[in-house]
Amino acid sequence: MMLGGTGAIGAALLAIAPVSAAPQPAPSASSLQSQLAGEWEGALGYRDYQSNELFELPVKTVIEAVPDGATQVRRSVYDEGARKAPVWIVSLLQWTKDGKLATAVMRAGREPELLSEAAEVTSYSSPANWVVTYRRTGTDDDKPADIKVTETRTGDHLLSVKEVRPVGSPSAPWQFRNQVRLKKVR
Repeated sequence: MMLGGTGAIGAALLAIAPVSAAPQPAPSASSLQSQLAGEWEGALGYRDYQSNELFELPVKTVIEAVPDGATQVRRSVYDEGARKAPVWIVSLLQWTKDGKLATAVMRAGREPELLSEAAEVTSYSSPANWVVTYRRTGTDDDKPADIKVTETRTGDHLLSVKEVRPVGSPSAPWQFRNQVRLKKVR
């Protein structure tokens, strides 16, 4: 039996085929970040400027979303090995009205660091699969630098890669500085 020229098998396939919805626009970077609340474990990897080697330190991070919908608290502890005290870094993040991410970073023995970064969702396929790129001008190795952090979420995995280049050198290649690899544990 033929149905409008497609046949019974074609009609059956059309009946069970999912209807494709139009792709949804990507949520804002602030909306994606708000979904990171929980406990994470992984490693901080950094490039030593003298040896150019990658070193990794175990890290545990707790991310708390503040009920105001714009603020987040991150507490991270890095294990630098035997005979060294753990390094605690506490960050307070808040999205500003102009869509930038303002961050205050606190670490014992150092001056507080205040950052303002532009954020752009550069890839999005689902609430747990996306890429956000943060950019700012600051210093790296005591020199003025353009700084780019690319944060990639893939399911329960989060990778943040920091790259730098000299200020005023837009054609200069980005140089890897450090990364944080995390896996959500709760």
